[in-house]
Order: sequence, then C-alpha cells, then structure tokens
Amino acid sequence: MFFQLLLLGGYAYAHFLQRFAPCRQVMMHCSLLGAVILVGIALFFVWGNPILPSADWRPENNLWPAWSVFRLLLVSIGAAYFLLAANTSLLQAWMHKADSSKSPYVLYIVSNTASLLALLGYPFLAEPFFALKTQAFLWSLGFIVYALLCALAARHVRDISASAVNQDAALGSSSPGWRRYLAWISLSACGVLVLMAITNQMTQDVPPVPFLWVLPLALYLLSYIVGFMDRLAIGKWNDVYLYILVVGCYLAWYLMEKGSVIGLIPQIAGYGLVLFSLCLFCHNGLYRRRPEPRFLTGFYLSISLGGVLGGIFVAIVSPVVFSHYWEYQISLVLAAVLAVFTVYADKKSMFHVVRHALWIPVLLLGFNVSRDAVEESGKSVYISRNFFGKVYVAKKAQMDNTVMSYELKHGHITHGLQIDHPIYRKYPTTYYTEKGGGGLAIVKHPKRRLGQPMHVGLLGMGIGTLAAHGQEGDVFRFYEINPEVINLATNSPWFTYVGDSKANVEVVCGDGRMAMEDDLKAGISKFDVLAIDVFSGDQVPVHIITKEAFGLYLELLEEDGLIAIHISNRYLDLAPVLKAAAGHYGLYSSLITTPKKGFSSQTTWVLMGRSERLVEKISPSGIGGEVSRLWTDDFSNLFSVLRK
Repeated sequence: MFFQLLLLGGYAYAHFLQRFAPCRQVMMHCSLLGAVILVGIALFFVWGNPILPSADWRPENNLWPAWSVFRLLLVSIGAAYFLLAANTSLLQAWMHKADSSKSPYVLYIVSNTASLLALLGYPFLAEPFFALKTQAFLWSLGFIVYALLCALAARHVRDISASAVNQDAALGSSSPGWRRYLAWISLSACGVLVLMAITNQMTQDVPPVPFLWVLPLALYLLSYIVGFMDRLAIGKWNDVYLYILVVGCYLAWYLMEKGSVIGLIPQIAGYGLVLFSLCLFCHNGLYRRRPEPRFLTGFYLSISLGGVLGGIFVAIVSPVVFSHYWEYQISLVLAAVLAVFTVYADKKSMFHVVRHALWIPVLLLGFNVSRDAVEESGKSVYISRNFFGKVYVAKKAQMDNTVMSYELKHGHITHGLQIDHPIYRKYPTTYYTEKGGGGLAIVKHPKRRLGQPMHVGLLGMGIGTLAAHGQEGDVFRFYEINPEVINLATNSPWFTYVGDSKANVEVVCGDGRMAMEDDLKAGISKFDVLAIDVFSGDQVPVHIITKEAFGLYLELLEEDGLIAIHISNRYLDLAPVLKAAAGHYGLYSSLITTPKKGFSSQTTWVLMGRSERLVEKISPSGIGGEVSRLWTDDFSNLFSVLRK
C-alpha cells in the first residue's frame, strides 16, 4: 500500500509538471533529484546508512503497527521512491514532446521489463552474496546514476518552446470522458487487488523465501508487458485474454477446493497462473482504452489511483471488515464482472452477441466462492483477523468421537490443541509434550530433578501449552507479538493451559527479541530454559535466529540453561543455520525428532546449551549434516535452507 500510495504521488507530480513549459519542468525535476541525494547524505550521518534506519525506528505498536511501518518507509526511502515513481510517465511525456511521431507507450513496456529483470535478479544475484548494508549502499549509488541519466534525458526537451507544445495540443483529440477515467481506475484497482490478495493467499502456509515475494510481483509486471503489446488488441487475438481469464477463474476455484492437499510446487504454479491471467485481462483492458499521448500523464495518474484504492482495500479495510481473507474471492468476482462490461463495450468481440448470457457464469462463480466462504466459516467456532493475519479456533472430534478438542490454527497450521475433557484437559499435546524438545528441556532440567523453582522464557505463545509443564514456584514468561493469540490463550473458553498452570505465568505483548532486550536492560532474572516457537504458518522470522539474537539469548540464560528451538517445517531445514550459531558461540547442540503418536504431533526441535554433559544427557544425537554460513542481522539466505 505504501508503494502504491507513493506511486500515486509520483504520477500526480508528473501530471502537475505538464502545466509548465518543458524548460521549467526540467529545472524543477532536476532540483528535486539533487535535494533527495542531499537528504540521503544527511541520513547517512544520522543512521550510518542512506536508507537503512537505526534501531530506534523499529515499529513497536503491536495493536496496529501499520502506521509505524509506513512512517519508517516514508522517512527512509519515501522521497527517493516518489521521484522514481514519477519517472515512467514523466519520461514518456518528455519523449512525446521531443518527437510526437513516435508512440511513447513502448517505454512502459521497457520500464516494466527492466523492473522484471531486477526483481528476478535480486534473489539470485544480490540477496545470497551481499549484506543488507552493502545492498543499501549499492541502491543509493544506483539512484545517483539514475539522477545523472535523467538529467541527460532532460537535455532533449529543455529547449522545446511552450508554444510548440501548445500547437501540438491544439491538433489533438478531445479529453477522455469520465467513463474512460472510471474504467482506468477500476481495471487498475482490480489488478492490484488480485496481486495483493493472491500474495496473501499464497504466503499463509508457504515460507517467505524471496522467490515467493518476487514471483507475484514478477507475474504482475509480466502481465503489464504482455498486456501493453498491440498483438493482444487486434485481429485474431482480440478475445484471447477473455479465454485466459476463464481458465484463471476455474483454476482459482480448484485451488480453493484442493489447495491444502496438493504439493508446494503445484500450489505456487496454480496461484501464479491465476494471478497472471486476471492481471493480463486488467492490463490489456487498460491498453485498449489508452488515450492520445498528450493525455498519458492523466492516464497513468488514474492507473495509480486505482492501485491505491486496491491497496487500501487489502491492507487497511479488509483486516477491519473481514475475519477471513475474502478479498481473494472478491477479486475473482470483480474481474469477472469487469470482463462482462468489457464485452458490452467491445462490439468487435465474438462474445458481444451473447453478452447478456455472460452474467450466468458470473453469478455461478459468485455463488461458488460465497458458498466456500460460508463453509469455511462453519468449520470454525471463532475467527479473528488483524495486522498479523487470520487465526481461528476449530472444533474437532477425538478418541472415536467420544470427546471433543479445540485447535488454534493459522492457515492450515495447528498452533495448539486442547482436549475438552476433565481427565485430558491439562495434558500437553501436539508439539509440546514431555517427549518433544521444549517439554524435555523443562522436565529434564537439573532444577526440576532437584525440586527447585524454574524461570522459563517462551518466545511464541500459541495456546500456552508449555505452561502445562509448570510447577509450584516456577515462573513462565511468554513473549507473543499477536494480541489476539494472547486473548485466546488467556481469556477464552476453549484454551485453559495458562489458567490451569501451577506456575506463575507472565505474558509480554510484543516482538520477542525486542521485548527481551528491554528485559535485559531492566535486569530481569535469567532463564533456566528458553523455548523458541515463533512460527506463523510455516513462516520463520529470520531476526530470531541470527548471531545477534543468540548473543541476546545467552546474556539472559543461566550458565546451566538450555535453549530449545522448534524448527518443524515442511519446506525449510533450519538445522544447518542453528548448527552454525551453536558453533560460533561454542554451544553444544542436539536435534530432537518426535514421531506422531496419540495427541503428539511429529515435531523437530534443536536443543542448545553450554554444558555438553547436560545436552547429551537429554539427547545425545547431535546435529548431523552441513553447516550453513552464519546468519546475522545483516545477512540471511532462506534459499540455502530450502528442503531438497
């Protein structure tokens, strides 16, 4: 949403510049480019880097952190991106002024092709080899090169007189009507809605490797490149985008029905095809309705306005209005409705003859996606959505339907299960039994054997299952970033582990690492056990397992303390990363794998400690396999730990 909003600002600025003579435009734009470079130099002396903020700019408002994130982006790269956003439409307007015989729209294809190459190159050429600070300096250097190239391009238009421009405008056609503006805004909004909705849908249960953030953006740009080609707007290709749209809608429906049971690659490919087919329809529709070149800045301004509206709907409105990720279904229906209106307006389309009948498949699509949404709601006893995503409580029969259980789920991943029966209610389940790594670290710790009280830190709360291992005198301190998870674990009728625990349970709302840094400054008592379980779906917050993070953990850990890290993951193997961190700090480590049995889930933990005897006594297996490069706050590479 931030980038869409700044894109609107950049396009509005480019549109505003057209009020002035070319020489005045050049002077104003080059002056702003110079000012932004000076701002970057000033930020370098403040932050030590021209675009990477210092640590005191970290978002800290857990109830609604969107503003903190927006503010950080605005200060760090807002001004630079504002001018970069204006580049596409401004240079096309300048090209038309310099040579009105050539169509400037080809530059839009060139611009998006360059962006596509940069996106595809990042995870392979930048992220694996350069630290973040190095990347930031290279980006800043690239901006300076861009400013110089822009100044060179400006030389071609600075001497064009205002009278020549006015004379060219007098020969042109009339201004586009409000219907065209509305069509531009609607098609652009639908494209951005599709991009953001499918990205949200994809990343619920798929790890956030750079490829899975680059892929949707790359397909979005590719749809602009293909959609702005003349071939799809004339002759036998006239209706091809409609055929592709129908295939995309069917595939989207199939993924809603079967997406949770098919493999990773088919999921990614399916969502990618849906995104491309819907965006291709939207962007080809924009190209078909493009105005005369002298109106192109208004055209791009309308496109960016639509993008902002789509971004605001997904990023701001949807988490407040919807408990589910329903914008995915909404985007499908909206694209289908726009397709029908397109057929109504295009008398050359072979579908124009049966245009009234096209509402039937649109209504069927709307019915199916609405039915799926209602069925999904019916499977849950509670659903909530906020900035951190959607969580829901599912009711499930156990033990041959003799007792019921309640699960806390994020996407398709279970974050805790409790049996609704007096005998089994306090029994720890899933990943947190006494056979799992987290449970073993607590029940096998020397203080437990001696009957001494323990101080246990827990990053990630789930439903608070590990609190079931607490004894009288123990202090269990949970760190949880999502307020809704805290509410469900401590104040709901379905989960009572926290309330039933014999230990004194403390809960800190906030990012675990940041909250622990505050606790270290406040002089909190050191932990005997630190259990780390910070998953959202199958996503891993990288900053929790870096060299700097482990340095913090060790400062808060007793000499004979243990660190237990939950690394169960379908797609990533984090053991090599943790092995590298253990080697850096001279820790002894072991991999603990527990099979599925009864109410216990198949789970993998890594146990670490300073005492070789203590770690081996609990689990003597060690960690086999390769050691990855040590991850730091300045370097990580999720590609390197993808499971083969």
